[in-house]
Amino acid sequence: MKQIVEGIYWFLGQGMDSNVYLIESDGERLLIDSGLCSIVNFGYGANTSSLDELERIITEKILKQVYLTHGHIDHVGGVMALQSKHNLEITTFDSEANQLERGNSSYIEPFTRSKCQPILVKTRVNHGDTVNVGRYNFQILHTPGHTEGSTSLWEPDAHILVSGDTVFPEGSFGRTDLPSGNSKQLLTSLKNLSKLEVHILLPGHMPPVISDSGFPITSVNKSYQNARIMLSYY
Repeated sequence: MKQIVEGIYWFLGQGMDSNVYLIESDGERLLIDSGLCSIVNFGYGANTSSLDELERIITEKILKQVYLTHGHIDHVGGVMALQSKHNLEITTFDSEANQLERGNSSYIEPFTRSKCQPILVKTRVNHGDTVNVGRYNFQILHTPGHTEGSTSLWEPDAHILVSGDTVFPEGSFGRTDLPSGNSKQLLTSLKNLSKLEVHILLPGHMPPVISDSGFPITSVNKSYQNARIMLSYY
């Protein structure tokens, strides 16, 4: 587990596992996404080391609160494996919650459509809601395109953007060819995110990007400009 800035840690993010972030402030803790971990019946092979790492952090930090940026298996597999054992309290966007609670395999794991265990969602959020973790106050931004209910988290005071699979570093962005994906919506989401003054980008895959100059990073705008070219024909 690597500290990004004070109170924000990054782990996993290898192979099929998504990045997982731990937010810790004033005695409060939030896990953002949970990786694929050891969901072994999906054709990816066992990854018990990832599950062990996730469970160790949940246990040591006495973690309960988990926010899911969207419902794909590489982001929710850890929750699927550990939710009942650790009584995790899941928060996600309203429309994603519908898919997770149904265990909709064609949505959660569209490649093999293997049977998915339903995930109980405690709190459903919508655009403009806030998730508070001590001194951090993350605004929920509905950023559809990768999925219909994809969200990003924006902390305006710290200029932190948790982008899920909407924006990646190096000018890349999420795919739109999976169920409920929509290229026009993704382009609009990227345009909206490009207007933010982002100093720290915490993406769903690839390493985080941190400004070392005091100026906003350019990753988000690069992703938007690339998407304008690549998605314009949709």
